[in-house]
Amino acid sequence: MEIVVEIVLPVFGVVILGFLASRLGWFKGEAESGLASFVFNFAVPLMLLRSLATAQLPETVPWGFFGSFYIAAAAIALTGFLLARYLFGRTWGGQVISGMGYAFGNNVLLGLPLIMTTFGDQAALPFFILLSIHGLCFFTLTTLFLEFGQKQAGSSRAELVRQMTKSVFTNPLLLGIFAGLALNLTNISLPVPVDAICSLMQQAVTPCALFSLGASLTRYGIAGRLGQSAVMISAKTIVMPLIVYMLATRIFDIEPLWMMVAVMMAAQPTGVMTYIFAEKYKTGQAIATTSIFLSTGLSIVTLSVILFLFDVR
Repeated sequence: MEIVVEIVLPVFGVVILGFLASRLGWFKGEAESGLASFVFNFAVPLMLLRSLATAQLPETVPWGFFGSFYIAAAAIALTGFLLARYLFGRTWGGQVISGMGYAFGNNVLLGLPLIMTTFGDQAALPFFILLSIHGLCFFTLTTLFLEFGQKQAGSSRAELVRQMTKSVFTNPLLLGIFAGLALNLTNISLPVPVDAICSLMQQAVTPCALFSLGASLTRYGIAGRLGQSAVMISAKTIVMPLIVYMLATRIFDIEPLWMMVAVMMAAQPTGVMTYIFAEKYKTGQAIATTSIFLSTGLSIVTLSVILFLFDVR
């Protein structure tokens, strides 16, 4: 109970405040989109830049850590794709959106503030190491498969390459990660004023990200496909973290803190970018919106249970 009161409720309390503010009309339209843009385009990238520039990177590549998370993610995404195809009879685009929704978590808006609040600064390195290729892998592969579906309908190969390249080199989160790693690997320190600016922006990430998430949930809601959504939510918030835990403890023997960070990231609810892709390509919107809304609510319980099992105090 102490975990719920001291860690989970304050985090989700800010999410609920954002939801109520938007629902009651006190925080909508340009304010809502502006806060989300601030979080994604400025606050989080600068936090990533500072954290990775000053982090003590591991001497060797933590292949076991990557394997624990991404083997599970690949297995769950493939399962979602196949279930959407053979069990639920979805189109190609719906299959791709389902695959992403099964494995892509809300690690920036919810995972980041929750993990940092729970484990402190010591969790920054493992979190950002996973995050560094989380979006890169999912955004690139999802774009590739969705554009492939459109290519079959007449889109050119050049357009596919252009979209993929743009998605990587114009993503502020990835730019912050790459810049931070570059500074770290070249032993270049951030100038004091720049470091101070990044530190101030870092303090804004947690409340702004959580409030923005809550406000954004009013756009999603329940839009049908409840049976398919129930399967997706169960896979995302229960099965995937369980697979990560088994791989991290039974196969790769990951140190406890890094294991807990990986499991917590795996247990995050379906990420809002799933809906962004669904809306952009006009496919799978119902399953995306329903899963985002319901999985975020359910994660209050599932994440609390995980923290309890980890004996977090």
